[in-house]
Amino acid sequence: MGKGRVMVRVCPVCGRTSDEVPFIGGLCRDCYVERVGVAVVPRRIRFVYCQYCGSYKYQGGWNRGLGTVEETLLEYAHIVLSKRLKPTRDIAEAWIEGIRLDRPFTGPGLYRLLVSIAGRSRDGVEARQEVVVEVRADASVCPACTARLTKRGYEAIVQIRGSTGRLGEKYRREVRGFLEGLDPHLREAIVKTEEGRDGIDLYVLDHTSARVIASKVRAAFMGRTIDTYKLVGRRPDGKRRGRLTVSVRIPEIEPGQVLLVGGRETLFLGRTRRGGLFVDMRSGEQFELDAEALWERGFTPHPGGAPERRLMLLSRSGGTYVFLDAETGYQRVLEYPGEYVHVYTDTLEEGRLYRAFQAGRRLYILGEAVEEGE
Repeated sequence: MGKGRVMVRVCPVCGRTSDEVPFIGGLCRDCYVERVGVAVVPRRIRFVYCQYCGSYKYQGGWNRGLGTVEETLLEYAHIVLSKRLKPTRDIAEAWIEGIRLDRPFTGPGLYRLLVSIAGRSRDGVEARQEVVVEVRADASVCPACTARLTKRGYEAIVQIRGSTGRLGEKYRREVRGFLEGLDPHLREAIVKTEEGRDGIDLYVLDHTSARVIASKVRAAFMGRTIDTYKLVGRRPDGKRRGRLTVSVRIPEIEPGQVLLVGGRETLFLGRTRRGGLFVDMRSGEQFELDAEALWERGFTPHPGGAPERRLMLLSRSGGTYVFLDAETGYQRVLEYPGEYVHVYTDTLEEGRLYRAFQAGRRLYILGEAVEEGE
C-alpha cells in the first residue's frame, strides 16, 4: 500500500466497504446493528399502577402519575429502560429516543413497547435500532387511595377552629373554598374531612402534608397553629409511630369590625398578603400586623361595639364632607372637616349610602351600605 493512502475496510458479513457505509468496530454500521445491536435493554418489565388515582410504583414507593395511565406507563418505561440501558462493546454512549405502545392502553394486561434506541461509536458514528420490550401492566391500589377508601391509615389531623373555639358558618364556607384550591397533591393527602360543632377536621396521610396544609390555612386566614404529638404504636420495622395533631385557630374578624388590639381601639380594614391592615381609631395611624404579631398582642371585640353608622354623602366641597344620617330617616345633617374623614373605599359618590364608624372626631368610611329592607 502506498504512503498516504487510506486503507479501505471491508465488512466480513455483507462485503460493503468503508467507502460505501460507516463502520462500527469491524463491521459496517448496518451489520453491527443487526448482529450486535446498539444497546441492551431488559426484554420484559412490570408496571404497577393505582386504578383510582393513576399513581405508579417505582423503587418501592408510589409516585404521582401523569394525565393518563398510558402516558404514565410510557414515562415509567422511559425511566426504567434508560436506567438499565447498556451500550454494546463498540458504542460509547446510547440513549432512548422514543417509546410507543403497539396498541392503545385499555387496562391491565400484556403490551408491547416499541423502543427506539440511538447510540454513538467511539469514532462518532451514530446508529439506531428499534427493539420490542414486553410490559405487564397490573392494577393495584396505592396506600393513599387505600386510606381514603377505608377512611383509615392517616397519620395526622388538622383541626380548624375559630378564635373563640367554634368556627362560624361564614368562615367554614371560606375554608372549604380555600381547601378546594389547594395543590392536587395536598388535596390527595387528605383522607377524609369531618365537620362538627366546633369546626373542620382534616385527616391527612402524613405529617409533612399536614404541616403544609396547616401553614397555608394559617397564612390565608391570619391564624396560628399549635402542634401536639401522640404515640400510637410501632411500625413493622420497630420504629415508633405517632399521630400529629395540628390545631389552626382563625381570628373571626370582619373588615369594618372594631377591636381592641393590644388595648388599642382599632378598626380592622381587611387581610393583606402579610397579615391584616388596621387603623388606630384614636390617632388615625394605619398599620399592618402579621398573624404572629396579632396573636401576641391579643384582640377582642370592642366592648361598646363602636356602633356602625349608615351615612349618605350629600356633598363634599370646600374641604368639608356633608352627610345625612340614615338612622334618623335622613333628617339629621352631619358635617366633618376633610382632615377628620378617612375613606377606605374605592369610590365615594354623592347620593350613595356608606358604612361608617366614628372614634372621637374621626370618621371612617368603609364601603357602601345596604338600604334597610333590601
